[in-house]
This record gives sequence, structure tokens and C-alpha cells, in this order.
Amino acid sequence: MSVGAGPRILSYGDGEAMLGFGPADGPQLLILQPLFEEMNRTRALIVAIARGLAARGIGCRLPDLPGTGESTQALDTLGWLDWRDAVTAAAAGAAISGTLSFRGGALLDDAIDAPHWRLAPTSGRSLLSDLRRSALASGSDPATPAGYILAPDLSAPLAIRDVGADDRTRTVRLVSDDRPADLRVEGIPVWRRPEPQRDDALAGLLIDDIASWAMT
Repeated sequence: MSVGAGPRILSYGDGEAMLGFGPADGPQLLILQPLFEEMNRTRALIVAIARGLAARGIGCRLPDLPGTGESTQALDTLGWLDWRDAVTAAAAGAAISGTLSFRGGALLDDAIDAPHWRLAPTSGRSLLSDLRRSALASGSDPATPAGYILAPDLSAPLAIRDVGADDRTRTVRLVSDDRPADLRVEGIPVWRRPEPQRDDALAGLLIDDIASWAMT
């Protein structure tokens, strides 16, 4: 699997960090990463996918949401609408032809009026439950699950958010996941692993599917 060219350092909104992959012409996809601890676990997979798509002439934008990654904003000062506004800002200035969302990122893709490709989308309630389980397993305070301090304006809307789907949505899941999907693939659920883990075979399968979807 070709990894393609390295990323460009970009920014959006009020100086939030974003990586750009691939050409500035042709299909342009906005990548919405998983939320919270799943973001770090899937980063290698997502970057491999973005670089593989770049090698096929498909551009990708990979923003860090405010309060995550390289952002200087404190997560406990942010609300759900701040994240939705950030998604809109990340797409500004580019002819976004679709979104790629991973896990909880799919809860935000409806901020963009475009076709959506999703890997293993899940509900906000499920994400918060996973954080609380992680806190209990580690002996940390359930009020700050996995070390995250969430403002009520973020946690309350997240708890009731779920993914919908329409004829412009393509959902991909692992074969171990029996929820509705347009395609099932073999792979490691890297978002469940305690440490970041690569799965080059899964990345290759997903690159093939996304490239076919993006070119239609």
C-alpha cells in the first residue's frame, strides 16, 4: 500500500490546527476524527488512509477540533455548538465533496451538506459510557472520565446525539459489528485497543472503498 505524500500544515477558524493531504483540486474530503481517547488510538489508521487517498489524487483535510489534539483551547470551556461551528470552519474555503467520519466523528458530519462516508459510527451515549468504564477500570474519578472534564454544554447534547443516515450516507463496519452497514470488512477495532495500533490491511481496504465512493 502506497502511503502517498506527507501532509501540509494548515489552520482554520481561530488558528486551530489542521493537516492537508493530497492535491488541492479534484475530490476534497473532510475527515472527522473519533472523539476523546479513541482519537489517539485511531490516529495512525486515519493518517495512513489520508496518505493513501492522496496518492490516488484525492485531497483530505484533517482538523483537530477545539480542545483536542494540538488545540490550545481548554476542553472544559467548550460546548457542542463550538464543535459544530469548528467543523463548518474547517470546510470553509474548500469545495468539500464529502466527509469521512470515524466513530463519534459521525455525530458531527451533518454540519456539512455533503455525502458522508462513515466507519463504525456510534452514539454519544455509548461514547460517554465507554469513558466512564475507562475511569472505573483505572480507579479515576467518574466525574472526569478518562481525565476529560466536559462542560454541561458539551456532555448534555452529546448524551442524546445519535447518527442518522440517508441515501447520501455510506456506512462501513467491521465484520464483528452486527449493526446495519453498507459494507463489512475484516480488521482490528483499533479504537478499542489500550495503545495506538496500526492495521495496514484494514487501511488498504478502506482506501479502496473510499476512493471508489469519492469518484462516483
